Amino acid sequence: MAGLLAVLLPLLVLAWVQHLGSEADAQARELRIKEARVLASNAERPPAELASATQRPLPLHRAAGESGALWVELALPPHAEAWRLALSYRPALAVFIDGLPLVRDDEDGERLVLGSRRLSLPISPLTPSTSLGGLSVEPKRRLQLRLAAPGPSGAGLDAPLFGPPDVVDRLDAHRRHWQLLRAATLAGGLLVALFLGLVARVRREEPLFAMAAAHVALLALLLSPYVLAEQPLPSPWWRALLDAADLAAKLLLVAVAARLAGAWSPRLQRSLLLLGAIALPIDVLAAVQAWSWGQFAHPWPWWALGLRSALLLAAWAYALRALSRRPASETLGTAMLVGFSALTWAWVSFGVLVFERPVIDSNALAHAGWVMWVAAQLQALFVRSARQDAELRRELAEDLERRSAALQVAYAAQAQAERREAAADQRRRLLQDLHDGLGARLLQLRLTAPQLQAHELAEAVDACLLEMRLSVDSLSESEGELAVLLGSWRQRVEPLLEAAGVQMHWQVHHSEALACLRGGGALELVRWLQEALSNTLRHARARTLTVATEATVGGITLWFVDDGCGLPSQAGDGQGRRNLRARAARLGAALHWHSPAPRAFVPEGVGTALELQLKG
Repeated sequence: MAGLLAVLLPLLVLAWVQHLGSEADAQARELRIKEARVLASNAERPPAELASATQRPLPLHRAAGESGALWVELALPPHAEAWRLALSYRPALAVFIDGLPLVRDDEDGERLVLGSRRLSLPISPLTPSTSLGGLSVEPKRRLQLRLAAPGPSGAGLDAPLFGPPDVVDRLDAHRRHWQLLRAATLAGGLLVALFLGLVARVRREEPLFAMAAAHVALLALLLSPYVLAEQPLPSPWWRALLDAADLAAKLLLVAVAARLAGAWSPRLQRSLLLLGAIALPIDVLAAVQAWSWGQFAHPWPWWALGLRSALLLAAWAYALRALSRRPASETLGTAMLVGFSALTWAWVSFGVLVFERPVIDSNALAHAGWVMWVAAQLQALFVRSARQDAELRRELAEDLERRSAALQVAYAAQAQAERREAAADQRRRLLQDLHDGLGARLLQLRLTAPQLQAHELAEAVDACLLEMRLSVDSLSESEGELAVLLGSWRQRVEPLLEAAGVQMHWQVHHSEALACLRGGGALELVRWLQEALSNTLRHARARTLTVATEATVGGITLWFVDDGCGLPSQAGDGQGRRNLRARAARLGAALHWHSPAPRAFVPEGVGTALELQLKG
């Protein structure tokens, strides 16, 4: 039922539009001048032979390609008041009255004129006069028209309309309404094409918006010759552009209808592109060669009309297919408007070009309806898509929030587990260190205590206590702050240095926390310091010890410098140096020896400097 309605309703609308036009034409028929004298001549002024030329019925139609201008002479009936003469013609016209020039249109015979140009002239009163013998003499007023040679769109002169101004203006309003509709459709089409083009830039994943924007823009271009006073391009390129735009618009109509029907496919896309690649050059060639749309002895008009008819039928078939699969107001409206466009184009084109019948050019009505419908449908599609996107974003935000909460819980659990693991690892390190260091010292002290003097026993116990306190201090510093860790170490070893007669120079500056000193790294650094201090006290015979820090790119450098005798020239890699290097490796640090030490710390030629490069 919906499919039948989609076929019948466009037919009824087309019949109704043509009926209204026929009624207006019937009212004007009594006021039209139905015949005139016609003479072929290129004269610039009315030739004398025109008065005796053959009478021919109006209107006159001439095909493109015919040569020469035509002179037409009209006999105006007498009238007691000022009447109005309305002329419809193309491409150009010169008007004379009783041999005197009245109006002259531009006679550029190369212009492309779609439809007819309109001219309205007031004509002064012409009343019967009476001779001296009492006999009434009918005066005559002759109107001469010079119709220019046919241009690319041919030439023609409709039967002039002559009568009272109010009647002529009322009958001429029908034409003005169509002209206003064309202008409004052109302006609306440009706005809709701009809107759809902007939407197409945002929604590039949906090619329907770009197709519809191009299609509507081409429809606006096809209406421009009816609105523009002058063609913007010279002939034949203006006609070539319009013919190409007409073909491209019908190709895009098939694409839009197929897309709306859900029948768009790569195969159809390739077919339309191939057809356009073949047909568009032929249309351009026809314009350049001035092949007429009305000369059916040539094969081109049959090709052009047949191809366009096939494309319009294909578009209508896709729209009806969509209606059969999904009956709804959207698919019904699309099918009816595509059908109305196809039927209107066929009625106007075949009626004027093939059967040479006067018809109402209602293509503007079909274009206007289609432009508004496409704009409404794609606006609704855009709104639906925007709402779907908003709903999808809301769902994604909720899902992201749920996943973030779950990740936070998992992260907290993992961090807690890592802290427990780090604490356990630190305890294992401490126990191992106490076992290897303090435990060994206590065992040695127990075995050797009977042989030690009292002061020697006290020194051994102090060394064990220092070992234990340094281990505890390293455990209390878990944030990786080097200055705090060095300060704690300094506090513990200063009594030992004083007893050994070594003075400490302190050049430690505050610095950022170091990741390598967190956890077990603090204890590792304390053991490194103790190893370095032990080596200095045993071998260096130093009087001063300098501990300094220096900020570098990516970390901090710790300097441990004495002013002692320095390293022997043939110093080997002994146990002390191996221990220092092993502990530096566990800290992820680089260790370098300098002997003599840099002059920035001690006088030239003496001392040993340990450079420990800690990473941030």
